[in-house]
Parts: sequence; structure tokens; C-alpha cells
Amino acid sequence: DLDRDELRERSGIAAGKFVVMSLGQFIDRKGRWVFLEAARLVCAIDPSIQFVWLTSSVVTDDDTKRISDYGLGNSFVLVPSDKLGVSREDVLSFYRTADVFALPSYIEGLPVALLEAMAMGLPSISTNVYAIPEAIIHEKTGLLVEPGRAEQLADAVLRLRDNADLRNKVALAGRELVVANFDERVASKIAIDGYEECFANG
Repeated sequence: DLDRDELRERSGIAAGKFVVMSLGQFIDRKGRWVFLEAARLVCAIDPSIQFVWLTSSVVTDDDTKRISDYGLGNSFVLVPSDKLGVSREDVLSFYRTADVFALPSYIEGLPVALLEAMAMGLPSISTNVYAIPEAIIHEKTGLLVEPGRAEQLADAVLRLRDNADLRNKVALAGRELVVANFDERVASKIAIDGYEECFANG
């Protein structure tokens, strides 16, 4: 089992960095450019923070050019998921490289990546859209920002970086909420109990 430092080295993440991670398709509705603009704002204040996006998406030449325009250099790393391995466990292990998880989506149901990050004890930031507030209760189980607001995302990242007590509080509460309410086994039991109650009542 690879430790955190080895995973970071394999993925091009610099040693000693405070890492903000996102995971998912590298597309507009996931807030990719908001993530990069927030990275630009944050790294202008603290270049010891590194932003990482793990994706299975094919990145076009236009994407590469636009990424370059943010001037982030090594402060942003786009990691192809196939570089890690082919199993789900390989992807799950990557969460261990991060200090904070951020998903600045514009349109989203209840993203599995967010629930996974929270279940693994990562303090998480996401947007106040659709079902996300069912998982992230602002300042209790994570931090919520408005979609498209890079400055809010940047502020949330810096706030978590600067406040270990807040990081630990939302990480623990987030994990407890996801395990209690979104575990597949729990969800399945609720569904089965519901069906059984319906059948019992004719």
C-alpha cells in the first residue's frame, strides 16, 4: 500500500504542500475554470498551496492553453486517472494525497466524489446547488460557496488552511453524516424496509 508521500510523488504533487483536490470530469459544469481562478487567487497569497484535479477526461489543446493562461505553473496539477491504476481502490487511495476536497460545480445532483471525500475524512467545500446541501451543512459538515464565485472558493480554501480546528470539526462531522445517511448498506436497508412496510399494508 503506497503511503501519502509516495502517492504524491507519483502524481507530480510537491512534498510539503497543502493540497486542494478535486475529482471528476474536467468540464465546465464541474466548475473547472472557477477552480483554477480560485487557485490563482490563493497562490498569489500563499504559493505553498497546490491544486490538483484527478480526471478521466481527455484534455484538449484548447484546454491546455487556457490552463496555461492562469499562470499557475506547478501550483496546478491535472492528473489522469489511468495514471493511478484501473481499480476503484486506486482512485479512492488518491484522496489520501489531499488536505481539502473542493468541487465547485454549477450543476450537480449529489456527487459520489464529494460523498467519498467526506467519508474518507477530508474537509470539503462545494457549491450551494441542488442536493449538495443535503451533505454539506455550511460550517458544520463542510463549507458551501455559491457557484461561479472563485473568490468565495479561494476564501474557503484559505479559511480551512488557516484553521485546523475548523478543518478537523467539519471533517469529522462530514464523515459521520455520510456514513450514517449515505452508506449504500444503510440506503438499501431503508429501501427494503419501505418495500416490506408497503407489502405488509397490502
